[in-house]
Amino acid sequence: MLKKISLRRLSQAFFLGLILYLAYAHQKYGIEKAASIDAYCPFGLVEGFLTYLVSGAFLKRLFVSTFILGGIVFFMTFVFGRFFCSYMCSLGALQEWIRGLGRKIGIKKDVELPKSIDKYARYIKYIILLVIVYFSFRVGDLVFRSYDPFAALSHFGLEFEEKIIGYSLLIFALVTSLFAKGWWCRYFCPMGAFLGIQKKLSFFKINRDKDTCISCGLCNKVCPANLNIMEADKVKEADCISCQNCVSDCPKNSLSSSIGKKVLSRKAFEFSVLSVLALLLVLGISSPYWQTKAQSNVVSSSGEIDANNIRGSNTLGYLIELSGIEYSVFQNELGLPDEVDLTMKLKDIGPTYNVKDNFGNFIETESFREIVRNFQ
Repeated sequence: MLKKISLRRLSQAFFLGLILYLAYAHQKYGIEKAASIDAYCPFGLVEGFLTYLVSGAFLKRLFVSTFILGGIVFFMTFVFGRFFCSYMCSLGALQEWIRGLGRKIGIKKDVELPKSIDKYARYIKYIILLVIVYFSFRVGDLVFRSYDPFAALSHFGLEFEEKIIGYSLLIFALVTSLFAKGWWCRYFCPMGAFLGIQKKLSFFKINRDKDTCISCGLCNKVCPANLNIMEADKVKEADCISCQNCVSDCPKNSLSSSIGKKVLSRKAFEFSVLSVLALLLVLGISSPYWQTKAQSNVVSSSGEIDANNIRGSNTLGYLIELSGIEYSVFQNELGLPDEVDLTMKLKDIGPTYNVKDNFGNFIETESFREIVRNFQ
């Protein structure tokens, strides 16, 4: 008999599919037609808030959509705990599913750090969070982007050299999930760190009835965050992700979840989370403030072309149209063939037409930026 799929699992699958679709659309159609995945990542609010507070400007690749989505997630975290990690996060979902696969192929026992190390290792993510927030503000850019495994996931193996650390961390997160419970989430994820701080202030709690509890340890076993639920009267830990696995799997119904003083069943909790989330997303996306990309990523607010903002996902035809620089200039300076598909993204022209610079490397986006600077 097939096991019923929970609303939480369906939510994870939906958001993973949505993120992969949005990422694919951006890679296929470029920045001129499809926003980058950064516009949909709520962590951008954490990275860019100080810059916006001080200067009133968004960090590159961030837009109002980022702040709206971040606001929704952070507001709901105060009510439902770290629901984002268990309902919306694509990387978290993949790690959970891969751990389930690991158990099916025989890796039953979770590999864990000694408790004396685990206790302190969980603080690493808070240090990473502080470093990201500080340097994003000082540099004025998304400094974590090249190291972010979520960004690597949404690039499908592209820009490997630029994001080699991000891809390495993605591989680490997924491979270790075969035999361990989400090491990336527990020890290194900066989004998890920020939500963990909020979780400590959340109305959401897991409660244990010690009179009916038989200390079987099943709650600890099914907890993705590897928390010691069996010995806690109330689960208040920052790493609890509101998944409700412990509540639904308890053989004596000794565990219950509550928001304030209101006790909710798992189904009621899942329905409440998804209903509120759907409502807020509809309101946010339909608001007149919703924006996922600029009208032009190349033209500044003053109407001038900013060559530094030219992206690899821009097309040569779009660049020619905006700059007024004729194709023959690009052709003479870069050695382009007579016929080039002007709808092709800049980053693909070098490898596609075997056009190389003086050092024998394929021409890159910076080559086009330099021409715009010199001939504008």
